[in-house]
Amino acid sequence: MDKLEFDFDNPQYEYVTTNVRLKEVSEILKEEKMVSVDTEGTSLDYYYNKLLLLQIGTPTIAYIFDTQKIKDFTPLKEVIENPKILKILQNGKFDYGIIKVALNMDIVNIYDTMLAEQIVINGYKKSASLGAMAKKYLEIELDKNYQSYQWDKVGLSGNFQKRHLNYAALDVLTLFPIFKKQLAILQKENLVKIAKLEFSVLPVVAQMELSGSYIDVDKWRQVIAELKEKRQDTATKIQSEIRPLYNSSQLDLFGNLSDVININSQQQLLELFNDRLGLSLPSTGVRVLQQNNHPVAKLILEYRASEKLISAFGENLLAKINTVTGRLHPDFRQIGADTGRFSCTSPNLQQIPRGSQFRSCFIAPKGKKLVTVDYSQQELRILAEYSGDPILINTYKEGKDLHTVTASMMYGIPEEKVKKDVERYAAKSINFGLMYGRGANSLAGQIGLSQEEAKKLLALYFKKFSKVKLWLDKAGKNAVTRKYSTTLGGRKRYFTLPDQGDPNYQKLIGDIERKGKNTPIQGSGADMVKLALVFIHMRFKKEKIDARIISTVHDEIVVEAEESVAQDALRMQKEEMLRAGATYLKAVPVEVGGEVSDVWEH
Repeated sequence: MDKLEFDFDNPQYEYVTTNVRLKEVSEILKEEKMVSVDTEGTSLDYYYNKLLLLQIGTPTIAYIFDTQKIKDFTPLKEVIENPKILKILQNGKFDYGIIKVALNMDIVNIYDTMLAEQIVINGYKKSASLGAMAKKYLEIELDKNYQSYQWDKVGLSGNFQKRHLNYAALDVLTLFPIFKKQLAILQKENLVKIAKLEFSVLPVVAQMELSGSYIDVDKWRQVIAELKEKRQDTATKIQSEIRPLYNSSQLDLFGNLSDVININSQQQLLELFNDRLGLSLPSTGVRVLQQNNHPVAKLILEYRASEKLISAFGENLLAKINTVTGRLHPDFRQIGADTGRFSCTSPNLQQIPRGSQFRSCFIAPKGKKLVTVDYSQQELRILAEYSGDPILINTYKEGKDLHTVTASMMYGIPEEKVKKDVERYAAKSINFGLMYGRGANSLAGQIGLSQEEAKKLLALYFKKFSKVKLWLDKAGKNAVTRKYSTTLGGRKRYFTLPDQGDPNYQKLIGDIERKGKNTPIQGSGADMVKLALVFIHMRFKKEKIDARIISTVHDEIVVEAEESVAQDALRMQKEEMLRAGATYLKAVPVEVGGEVSDVWEH
C-alpha cells in the first residue's frame, strides 16, 4: 500500500472559528487544483438540518469551519463555485443540498467517490460507503459510528472535542488517496466517460430533490378512499364467487355473510385454487395468476393491485410532506439499479402508475405549470440500434407504429386490419417481453394462449426479425464469456459466474444471460435520460428561464415552469431530450412526446 500523505492517528487540521481566518484560508484554497468537501450537521433532511461544520481539505490538511461561530462564508464562494477547482466528495448529492440550503452556494466541478465506486463495483454485492472504501483502498478502519458523537448536542453548544474534529478531518483527508486509486481503475476499465456523466448529473439530482413536488392533499385522500372502496368491492366479489364452493352461508355479528376465506392468506388461496377449483397452481404469485384465465385469479390480481397502492402510499405519503416547504422531497438514487437506472424512495414515485388518479394529485403551484416529456418506445429503439434489424429501423424511420407492423408481419394480415386488443397486443407483449428475457410461458399467460401457441408465435417473430434474435443471443453469451455487459454510454455491469458444480448452475447462467440481454437496453436508456437531465438543466440556466426539473421516472422528465414560459420550457425540454437521444442512437430516430398541464398526468 502507498504511504498516506496524512497521519491517520493524528490528522492535521485547522479549526477555523473567525471570519478573518476564513477569508485568509479562502485565499489559500483558491490556489489548489483540487479540494475535498464534507459537512457535519444535525439532520439528513436538507431543510431540517442545522449545518455545524464545513470541512474543506487538501491532501495534507483539513480546514474545519465552525458554522455556528462564523457569520460570513462569502469568501469561500470563490472556492466552492470555482469551476477550475475539482471538488472531491463522498455522497456529494447530500453535501450539495446541505450547502445550497445553508450557505446558498452551488458546488461546481464534482468528483463523487461513492458514485465512482458504484460504477467500479457495479453488479457485485459490495459497499460504496466511505468506511468500506477506506478499508479496501487504504487498509485503514474509519470510525463511522456517527451517532455516538452526539453532533447536534455538541455542535449547537459549540463544544467540539478533539475526537469530533479528528472525525471531521479524516472524512475529507481520506478522499484524496481513494480518488487516486479509483481514478486508476476507471481509466483501466474505460469507465471515465460514464463516471463523468454521473458526476455531471449529480447537481441536477440534488436540485431536483431540493425542489420537490406539490401535492393536493384533499384530492389524494379522496383517491385513497375510492381505492379502498374498490378494494372492498373486489373482495366482496371474490367471496361471492367462491362461496358456493364451500357451501357457506354463515353470518357475522352484524348479520352479514361471513368471509369464506382470508384472501390475504397464501395458504388458504392455494387450497382454494388447487383443492376447490382443481387448477394445480404451484403458488399464488403474480406471474402464476397472470398465466391463469380463471375469473377468481383475475379478481385476486385486481384486489392485490389496489392493496399494494393503498399500503405503498395512503396516509404514509402525506406524512412525508416537508413542513418547511410544504412539498414532497423524494430521495433519488442516481445508480439505484445495476442497469444504471434511478431508484426513488420516500416516496417511490416510480410505483405510481401512469394515467392513474394518483398522478393527478401532483400539482403545479399557483402561477406555475408542469411540463412532462417522455421518450417514445425508448428501449425498443435502443434494441433496433443494437441489433441493426432493418425492419425495426425502417419502421421507426417511416414513423410507423412498431407493434402494428410487427403484428401485420407475424399474422400475415394488412396493417389496417390489425386489431388493437388482439394481434397488436400480442405483438406488443413480445416486443417488450424480449428485453426482459421473457419466454413462451410468460407470454402465454399474458396474452391468453397455450404455451405451444406462444412458442409458435415467438418462433414466427424471430423468423421475421432474425437480427434481433442474433443480437439477443450474442448479448446473453457475451455476458457469460466476458463477465460483464456494457451500455451505449460506456457503463459496465459485472457478473460473477457460478461454480460449475453448483446444482443450480444452468439456472444461474440463464439468469446472467437474461441480464446480459436486458442491461445494454435498459442501461442505455438510463444513460440517455441522465444526459438529457444535464442538457435540460444547462439549457434552462443558459436561457435564464424560470423552470426547474422536479422529478424523473424511467424515460420521463417532469419540469415545473412559470406559467408564461411553460411552452418555451416544453420546446427546450423536447429539443434537449432529442439531442441526448441522438448522442447515443445513430441509426434510429428518437421521438419524444410531452405536454403542459396543471397536474402530473402524462
